[in-house]
Amino acid sequence: MKATKSGKALLQRGVLVAALCILLLGLAPVASAQSPPWPTDLCIATGVGGGEEVEKTLTCFPPDDTWNGVLVVYAHGYVDPNEPLQLPIAELSRATLPDGSTLIGFLVSHGFAFATTSYSKNGYAIEAAQEDLNRLVGGIQSTLEGKGAPAATAVLVGASEGGVITVQQLERFPDTYQGGLAMCGPIGGMPYQVQYLGDFRAVFDVLFPRIFNFGVIDVPTGAYEEWDDEYAPAIDAAIRTHPVLTNQLFRVTDAARIPWQPDTSVESAQQVLRYSVFATNELTATAGGNPYGNEDVWYSGSLSDRILNRRVERVSADPAAQGYVKDYYQPTGNLVVPLVTLHTLLDPQVPFRHELMYRDLAKDSGKLTVLPVPRYGHCEFTAGEVLGAFGLVLLQMKAEASSTLAPQMQSLPAPMN
Repeated sequence: MKATKSGKALLQRGVLVAALCILLLGLAPVASAQSPPWPTDLCIATGVGGGEEVEKTLTCFPPDDTWNGVLVVYAHGYVDPNEPLQLPIAELSRATLPDGSTLIGFLVSHGFAFATTSYSKNGYAIEAAQEDLNRLVGGIQSTLEGKGAPAATAVLVGASEGGVITVQQLERFPDTYQGGLAMCGPIGGMPYQVQYLGDFRAVFDVLFPRIFNFGVIDVPTGAYEEWDDEYAPAIDAAIRTHPVLTNQLFRVTDAARIPWQPDTSVESAQQVLRYSVFATNELTATAGGNPYGNEDVWYSGSLSDRILNRRVERVSADPAAQGYVKDYYQPTGNLVVPLVTLHTLLDPQVPFRHELMYRDLAKDSGKLTVLPVPRYGHCEFTAGEVLGAFGLVLLQMKAEASSTLAPQMQSLPAPMN
């Protein structure tokens, strides 16, 4: 139920920050040597002093009587498993408005509440994030109810891994989230994403056999420690030095780049291969086995496909691990609330094809709007594009707050038919 604007309700909202401090999780004000991308006087963080393995959360409410009743919940993207649990500060700082304000600052100053969480684990965290986000929203809604305030209208927004989390949360919990915006996410399903990442590494190893001294799934535990000094520079040099092999790599894998801009070939290769080094072992541990296999894959597009397929490393997948990825990381397309997706057409990390795959899954729902952005890069959006897409979600939800974002909605790309 959307919040009303009665004087009584507004007074009740005026004590929300204090109520959250007392009733939610024993909150503490944000303190940081660097300025975080949110208004520190209106935001409360939890777990910031609780160690590297303690889940962190952030909750922001606008001043007293200005809340419009909408709670924006943010689902962050993939975080390397070797990193500590922390709020997604860098991710939330990527896009700023022309006046220098951050997205959270803009939202809170225009009457929106905001909340996010680090999740209780890093890496492939889709299963964990489901419970973490629901617990975050449930705690806020319980606090509102305890203070006699109307329930918040919760809108889930996610990027990259958070994009597929957003989609699955909307599919599974439409009573909790009334709409969502999924950006640059593997929403066609992690089975396809796992195949894409594994195939790129397997083909790369045939064409550039001297970069990695370990197999596609046989990644040494500490390999990520050598990424910056060894693997990333070696990939850069190999891609720039061997354009014929590079062209074959991208023809076979269909990974995104701008062919006449060599830097994008390097960037794409490094971004995709980084997952091999940083994420393979964590995915295997999470799934209870290796979910990638290419025993029946025929690779084509090279100068000699017969040689390529004879030399490529063949990997056998664990059926139980594949089942886990399908059970937990595969959207269904069963939407009953509005979903808007935003994705660059040339995304090397998470191919735009995910949008086409999910569009097929959700074609009968009538609740999906796909916004293709003609640009290279992963999650390379302007703040205006993000706010405009969010405004479109609110408009489709018939939320009055959508009028706040009318200027940003005017510059959105045309939706796919």
